[in-house]
Amino acid sequence: MTYTDLVSFYEKRKAEFSAQLSEVNRKINFVANTRIAAALAFIVSLYLAFDLSFWLYVAALLLVLFIALVQRHTNLYSQKTHLENLVMLNGGERQAIQGDHSFFSKGNEFIDPHHPYTHDLDIFGEGSLFQSINRCNTLNGKRTFATRLRGALPSKKSIQQHQEACAELSAKTDFRQHLQAAGMEMNEQPGDHAQLVEWTNHPSFLFGKPLFKYLLVILPVVVIALVIGAFFFPQLKSFAIAGVLLHWVFLGVYSKKVSAFHEYISRKKNILEKYAHLLTYLRHEKFESELMKGFASTAYEADRKVKSLASLVSALNARLNFMTNVVVNSLLMYDLQCVYRLEKWKEENGKNLIAWLTAISDTEVLACLGTYQFNHPDFCFAEIHDSLLINAKDLGHPMLQSNARITNDVKVGENQSVLIITGANMAGKSTFLRTLGVNLVLALNGAPVCATEFRCPIISLRTGMRTADSLKDHQSYFYAELDRLKTIMDELRSDKPLFILLDEILKGTNSTDKQTGSIALVKQLLPHPCLALIATHDLALGELAQQHPHRVANFCFEPTIENDQLSFDYKLKSGLAQKMNATFLMKKMGIIPA
Repeated sequence: MTYTDLVSFYEKRKAEFSAQLSEVNRKINFVANTRIAAALAFIVSLYLAFDLSFWLYVAALLLVLFIALVQRHTNLYSQKTHLENLVMLNGGERQAIQGDHSFFSKGNEFIDPHHPYTHDLDIFGEGSLFQSINRCNTLNGKRTFATRLRGALPSKKSIQQHQEACAELSAKTDFRQHLQAAGMEMNEQPGDHAQLVEWTNHPSFLFGKPLFKYLLVILPVVVIALVIGAFFFPQLKSFAIAGVLLHWVFLGVYSKKVSAFHEYISRKKNILEKYAHLLTYLRHEKFESELMKGFASTAYEADRKVKSLASLVSALNARLNFMTNVVVNSLLMYDLQCVYRLEKWKEENGKNLIAWLTAISDTEVLACLGTYQFNHPDFCFAEIHDSLLINAKDLGHPMLQSNARITNDVKVGENQSVLIITGANMAGKSTFLRTLGVNLVLALNGAPVCATEFRCPIISLRTGMRTADSLKDHQSYFYAELDRLKTIMDELRSDKPLFILLDEILKGTNSTDKQTGSIALVKQLLPHPCLALIATHDLALGELAQQHPHRVANFCFEPTIENDQLSFDYKLKSGLAQKMNATFLMKKMGIIPA
């Protein structure tokens, strides 16, 4: 599918959902007007029933009609919200195809300048990899996806399983978009997921006690029988009052625990209904990939179970109604009945709840990758191998538009495991390092990479490109950079394989010291199991390729100066850079005399 085809695809879907939305809005208006008419007719029928009993039956029918219309209006409004989300997200996808990802979450909350690579590679934040791929709407889905981008999947098998699931989901646009639209309806608070998980671990104070198993059945039956009997046999009145008082004694004993329980769980009704909605989509879809079949199996009847939990929470919330509190508690010990049933649900399903919620977030993450592949049909999946080698063909930066993207072939490992990348300012050295790093992050998460071929091992990624000073940690820029380099060397000395990207190391010292330190650092890398790319303006580092021809190789990005004009082709070339452009640009801009 070409760029034009993708734009047309999302425009067409947006138009289709907009048409459906218009039809639903028309139905909502009709139902709303009919409901008002039914309400007015009901009032008139009640008035006429004072003179003629026939109208009482009409009033009853109108009341049933009114209730049905209210339910119909509620269902239509839910459809309206869902369709509005589908219209918006297809509009957002169309913008994303054109390079504008502003509709999607930036992931600013996950920015960490001290992470081994995410800050250097623009994984989170404005215009980030997260923003271009993320389609998660649950908070835990976003956190799960962010965690994945901060590391790698643990094994070759798990990466291949994610690739298979990603490929399958890329063909299921309806499923992905309906799941996403349903997620957009959630008004999730930061602590909702954690509190639900924590609740499943709380000890029960009613369920499991034999006394309440029988007491909550027998005592209400006896009290109701006594209350009804008191109308026919006045002598039972005192026994009925005693039974009601006994109810209130039990309620009083557990009132603090019930109130605390209610306060904890009461606000979870809506979010549980939304979780159930997401599980419904997952349960009813047919999958072939191993991962997705597993999640669908996990979700079997989970939507009903979670919806029943939401209903139980709703029932407990009814205690806030004064009449319910007084009347139903007096007859049934309503508060304790609700708590008992909630605790019973927890004992029977609590352990599964975590798995159900995890299935939602993991499915959201895979749906993100599926959408990403669908939007980039020219990308490929990485081949994972065990050799300390990264080999890529037509490698480009996935955040650049295809018409502006320059691709390169690169191979690091086997013989030359350290590549020295030299070149002029703005020639593309830093972008190339980020291109390789970002694609490795994608590859090790089972996502498509921006290349026609990409082979790599499972290897930890470390970068030193944007080291920042920190007033909070009392660190200067130079010390922060040294600290980052020390961390890398400590890991290498423990024989941990690393893929290292360094850009202009030791920038915080003088040129002689910088050169000496840089050369010494590269030599320290050579005995260890690592792959490294080091971008630098210092051509002296290129001499290392002569001293260690089987470990170090020189590559460069060269500018072209013709007719007093500077241009770049951003193509990686073998050898040391021969042209620098700082003086040329300073003369061109009038900073120094020409």
